[in-house]
This record gives sequence, structure tokens and C-alpha cells, in this order.
Amino acid sequence: MSEQQLRRGPGGISTPPSLSETLEYARAQVAAIQTEPLRAAGVYRTPLEYYLVGTYPPLKYLHDIDQSEVYKGMTPSQNLYLHMPFCEQYCTFCHFYKEINAGTDRVDAYLQAIHGEISVVSEQMAVGPDGGLAASSVYFGGGTPSYLNADQLTGLFEHLWRNVEVTPDTEITFELHPGVVRRPDYEDRLDAIAAGRVNRWVFGIQSMDEGVLTTLNRGHGREEVYRLLGLLADRGIDNLNVDLIFGLPFQTFENWYSTMTDLLAAGVGKFNIFPLMFKRSDPITRQYIKNPENFPGAEDRLVMHYMAEYVLGAEGFRRGPVFYYSRAGEHSQQQQNKFDSIEEDNLVGLGVSSFGYIGGTQYYNVCDNAEYMKTVAAGRTGVWKGHTLADEERVRRAVMFGIRAGGVDFAGLEKTFGIDGTELFAPELRRLQDLGLVEVTDRRLVLTDLGCTFVDGIGHIFASDEVRERVLEANERIESPSSDPVDRYDYSPIGRLDLPGGIGDRHRDQVRR
Repeated sequence: MSEQQLRRGPGGISTPPSLSETLEYARAQVAAIQTEPLRAAGVYRTPLEYYLVGTYPPLKYLHDIDQSEVYKGMTPSQNLYLHMPFCEQYCTFCHFYKEINAGTDRVDAYLQAIHGEISVVSEQMAVGPDGGLAASSVYFGGGTPSYLNADQLTGLFEHLWRNVEVTPDTEITFELHPGVVRRPDYEDRLDAIAAGRVNRWVFGIQSMDEGVLTTLNRGHGREEVYRLLGLLADRGIDNLNVDLIFGLPFQTFENWYSTMTDLLAAGVGKFNIFPLMFKRSDPITRQYIKNPENFPGAEDRLVMHYMAEYVLGAEGFRRGPVFYYSRAGEHSQQQQNKFDSIEEDNLVGLGVSSFGYIGGTQYYNVCDNAEYMKTVAAGRTGVWKGHTLADEERVRRAVMFGIRAGGVDFAGLEKTFGIDGTELFAPELRRLQDLGLVEVTDRRLVLTDLGCTFVDGIGHIFASDEVRERVLEANERIESPSSDPVDRYDYSPIGRLDLPGGIGDRHRDQVRR
């Protein structure tokens, strides 16, 4: 299916808001933001300092933990995440664990390990009606799950469904790379994914500008994106969403606007749109430090955020959770559960470097594939680090993640944990309300539109002093942020150490003084 045909496809837009109208709106929103009070409150972050709240507590707070402690207290249903760490190229911005151009034997060996981990976890849990795991959602991420060939995919699905109970309503998400269409067996791969019960398809595009894509070493261009969209349309697949990033090198207002409108015209109905994040181990961070002029600055990143809000809002998209947009219905069951109901519907991480939250325990699997395969071959799971949270920390975690989606029900949290969050966080809530970032009504906390723009800067404020102090202690032991897995795979803004002159370094200097 051609680009022209896709632009006339079902759900495509005919007359998007103009670029000038979009920029006028976005610039007005940014001009109204008073950044200095937000900076003083620790909410506003420069591009180098910005990072999302991915886990709580952070990896740098966690300790060695036995798998028996991790898996106790599992909820009757779970969200499963399976990490496939294989890619054809090293995208400059990617900070997740991966292996580049692994051979078939290496992939087979990894799949044997993750099959083993699935079996061990299923045997340990046995929480479903018929034993084993009972998934409310399943997510195949990476890396690039579509790196697997059709036989490998089929074997993975068959093993998973022998050990995991699902229903026709279970959301099963699979990440694709547009470059899959260049593989000689691409149709077999897509058919195997569809046969594996996948009902939600996600693929990373990041930009539709050829120059930006080349700089990112994405390994695909516009042609592959349209070709993949056409292949999915030919198969009757309409529940798909794409990943986009703003703040990229050589990204302009014009090509950011075109990226969104081109994909809307092609009928895309769901988007994940995130600001670029930096970690020292990523090539793009070195590029930024050397040539920051090639990147949109802090104010331009805010303009790009509001451009997305305006264009998508005009086309009937709803934001929820923050950074996730859907034209109709729910965006993603797993994302919603992770933010709103993870205490009732735990997250189980499977595979190298995956992380999860079970029965009040935040945990990580090992972040080295050789170690992961060796551990599972010995009859254990990949569990590496973790911590079982006290009730107050669980309340703090619920606030950090709840604000991203449906909000925080303080009355419900008090009923569950016996802690009044409005009292515990009284100073923080007053400060955030004064800044116009949150609203608290009838003991329910929600972000304002301005708060959604700074959600991760808000979230970290609710971390406990104990967690912050332990993170700073961990920073003292880290000699190389680029190579130490405890820092490299720590997905948190709390006590960041991995950027020259960043917040983590300044905190460490304060401790030394």
C-alpha cells in the first residue's frame, strides 16, 4: 500500500491545524509558564537533567534479594512484561539492555532461558484458577521483539500460553521495528505474531524526517513505516500505536509537525510521545554535550510538547496516561494498570534486565545476558535486586505513578494502608497547588494541564528521605556510570549521577562537603 493510499485511509485526517496556528498556540502556552518558581521547587529540569520516574524505589536503592521474597504476595491476575534484547542496529538514544546482530544460536539460547524462567515463575506462583499465571495483559518489549524469526516467535508463544492463562479480553502487545519489512521472511514473522494472539501492535518511529532518522541510526526510513502500516492494514489490524520522541538532533518545529500530521493522515490512532532522555552510556548524550546547538533547547522542547497537545487534541485524541494519546477508547491496559492499579494487578518482569512490582516488592532481573542464562539454567529465575516496601513507601509510590493516569485516591490509600496521604504530603501538596500543578478535591489528587507537562519533575518530590540518602550512598560506590549496571539501568531522576554537572553530581558534592 502506497503512502498516498495510506493518507486517504480510514481514520486519516483531511485538514489538520496549520503549522502557524499550532505554533501560535504552543508558544503562547510556553510564554505563560513561569520557569523560575518551578526550577526552585525542583520541578523544572533542563534537557540533560530530565528523566522519567520509571521505578520506585530506584535500582540504586535496591539490594540483593531472593526470588522467594519477590514472588510472595502475588495478586490473582498480573501484567506480564517479556524483554527481547536483540536489535539490528544501535539506536543512538536507546538506554535499554540489548545485543546487536546476535546469531540464530544466541537467540535460541536466550529463548530457552526465558522459556525456563516462565516455567519456574509459573510453578512458583500457581495463582490462576487452573494453576500458573493469569495475565490481564502481556507486553513483548525490547530491544526488538520482531528480531525473532517466525519459528522462534511461534515457539515462544506456544510455551507462554502453556504456562499463562489468558482470555479473549487479555491485552497482548508486541513491539515491532519498521525495518522488519526488509527481512526476507517479514510476512511469516507478522503472521506468526498475529497467530500468537497479539491484539495490540506498537512500533517505534520516533520521527518521519529522513535526516533525523539517519542521525539516530534507526535503520529505517519513511518508506518502511508506510510499508509496515500497509501490511498491518492488509491484515485487518487496527489496534496499533507508534512511538515518537521530541527534542531529537536536527529536529525542527516543521519536521516535528510533519511527523505528527503524516502519521495522522495515515490513520494512526494511538501515540506514545516522550521527550528525549539522556544517559551517559548513550551515544546521543555525547553528541549533545559536544554539539548542543544541533538539538532543540529547553524552551523549544516545551513548544514541541504543546504542539503535540494541540494537534492531537484538535483531532479528538485524549491524553491518558500522561505521554500516551488515543483517539478512541483505552490506550493500553498494561500502561493504565502500571499507573493506577498495580497493587491489585502486579507487574511480572521476565527476561534479562526486566523489572517488576509484586506484592509490594520492586525488583529487577539481572542486566547481563550471559549471567541471566546461567542463572536460569541453574533452575532459578533472573531475579537480581529488590526491596519490599513498607506501607508508607507504597503510598509514596502510588502517588508518583497515580498522577500519570487517573489520579490519586487518598481515601482509598488510607483504607488500604492506614496512612493519610493528604497529611503525610501536606507541605508538598500546598507547594504544588500554589504553583498551579495539581488540584486536590475530596481527597483526590489530579494534575492540571501544566502539571502534566512536568509530571516527572513532580513525581520525584514524593520520594522519602531514606530513599534519597541511600541513592546518594550508592552514588559514592559507583566509579563508572557508563559501565556500572546499577547506574546504567537505573530508570529514575532521583540522585542522577550519570551526567557531567547534573543533579546527581551536585548532590554528591554537597554530601562530600
